[in-house]
Amino acid sequence: MSEERYTFEQARARLEEIASLVRKKDTSLERSLELLEESVRLANVCTELVDRTDLGATAASGSALEAEDASADSDLSDEVRTAEAGDPDA
Repeated sequence: MSEERYTFEQARARLEEIASLVRKKDTSLERSLELLEESVRLANVCTELVDRTDLGATAASGSALEAEDASADSDLSDEVRTAEAGDPDA
């Protein structure tokens, strides 16, 4: 999976595999360094995925807040217009 696209869960699972491999006493120094390089790449993939998810969630919640604000502004404008027209129920 070196050039494949990872999901967050796949990358996390591979990082766990790497951690267990490195803990073994029979893993050579050379192999440990290769695994370290792979784990750094996977950590970067995880960071990018989390950042994209955070940005997407922020944008979505920002859009929802803007829509909510616009709706509240519209309701307030309706109330002001009604009060200005002299409606006793306002």
